[in-house]
Amino acid sequence: MLFLSIVHHYLLWHYSRAFLEIFHVWLNFLWFVVHFFSIPQLIRSWLSPWKRMVEDRGEKWNLEDLAGYIIIGLISRIIGSILRTIIIGIGLICLLFTVLAGFSVYIFWIAAPFAIILLFGFGITLLVA
Repeated sequence: MLFLSIVHHYLLWHYSRAFLEIFHVWLNFLWFVVHFFSIPQLIRSWLSPWKRMVEDRGEKWNLEDLAGYIIIGLISRIIGSILRTIIIGIGLICLLFTVLAGFSVYIFWIAAPFAIILLFGFGITLLVA
């Protein structure tokens, strides 16, 4: 009778409280991936110059300085947007893998007690036969 009580309490924990705890751990992993790759910050600064590399325009009106200012600013923004796009893409791929890993953990968690019972029964049949 004690064994059935232990099994009952284990299954109650396994399918109720542990589900919530796994969900909270999964949310922590999702939070980590989003903040590790700084996805919100990178999206907000998508078209900013790379590492704030800009050329000073200068005090006087000079066409050569103005052209250098525009070209260097444009190139810096293009490089910044390309690199930010790559980092955001890698972050979203890692986020997708984290979501898929969470779903696979849940599927494993649901099936684990049944798999233990089936494997135990299969082992007994191998011993008897």
